[in-house]
Amino acid sequence: MAERSVYSAMAEGLARQGHVQSATEACFASLAADASDPAIHCLLAELMLAGDFYREAIDHATRAIELDPSCAPAYFELGLAYDRAGGMWDQSILVWHELAEVEPSLVTAHVQLGEAFSAAAFDDEAIDAWRRALELDPTEARAMYNLAVAALKKEGMATALPGFRKAGELDPSQDELFFALAGVYDDGNPAPDPSDVAPKRQARLDAAGALAFEEDYFSAAGLLRLILDENPDDADALGLASYLYLKQEAVNEAVACALRALTIAARVPTAVYTLGVALSRTPGLSRNATRVFGALAKSAPGQAMPHVLYAESLLALQRYEQAGRSYRRALSLDPACVRARFGLAAVLLTEGEHAEAGYEIRRAAYHDTRRQGLFWDLYDAYRAGRS
Repeated sequence: MAERSVYSAMAEGLARQGHVQSATEACFASLAADASDPAIHCLLAELMLAGDFYREAIDHATRAIELDPSCAPAYFELGLAYDRAGGMWDQSILVWHELAEVEPSLVTAHVQLGEAFSAAAFDDEAIDAWRRALELDPTEARAMYNLAVAALKKEGMATALPGFRKAGELDPSQDELFFALAGVYDDGNPAPDPSDVAPKRQARLDAAGALAFEEDYFSAAGLLRLILDENPDDADALGLASYLYLKQEAVNEAVACALRALTIAARVPTAVYTLGVALSRTPGLSRNATRVFGALAKSAPGQAMPHVLYAESLLALQRYEQAGRSYRRALSLDPACVRARFGLAAVLLTEGEHAEAGYEIRRAAYHDTRRQGLFWDLYDAYRAGRS
């Protein structure tokens, strides 16, 4: 048993560091000492899946479940293996349904269950699963994207567009773009207390950006007010103020601040961003949003999200061919952009390319589950529960 524990710990440590081959060897050494450890079979399934060895991943995940039917990470790996192997939707549905019962609060289980139902042409059951996911977490963007795609299939783009817009608002990558444009990054340190900020313009602006990043909009607004009291024509402060208004659903005020900033300095990227977003949310002004997002995409050609925003505005105008080109440009810059993959899937559906659209949705699921790191959360919880 001691020998098994040494190899088990070694396998886990190597797997967390990304040393797949060494971790796999340590897993097999652990199983040679004790083949009845479901956690090691589960870990092997994850390693096999990382190398696209789907059959082997299925075998080890299945063995883990046979040894312990409550092993949540094994269901997770088994479901992913079936999904990525393709053509095994009946098995996939059963596995995600089982995981949803073992871990009923796991939102991703319901999202994946819906996608498996959809791939098997059980559209109503898929919609129910995605709605359940949103009941558990109203900010689950992927469930909202899937519901928008389902609406597109049933009733066309006009009905689907509100869903795509809502999903975009839930997607955290859009806020990440704003802060990248503002030069605000997470350095691991908390935002300063507003009372400790030096009475200088740059210090106040930096602190306001950090506070906005942490969603302390009230304190950020207070610092911006001090800047604008001294200089009402500070374009950078106006751009950040526009974002704060946007986060509080004050669209008219956001537009006013953004336009004022761009009147002072025509290329303030934060103001261009907030103006485009505000216009896209205003009925009848989506055409104007397209022009603004087109300018943003040109000013930040190396970032994926401006191209996504531009594509979404084109989608609203039913200019599908141009939207498809912009989505593909975004994916060439960031293949893991879930939002671009769902958007491209929508374009492909309008062109009757259902198989290709399904592929893009599966790739979106692949990148989304990798980003979340859910396997290790489930694995650690399972290990802790058995200790």
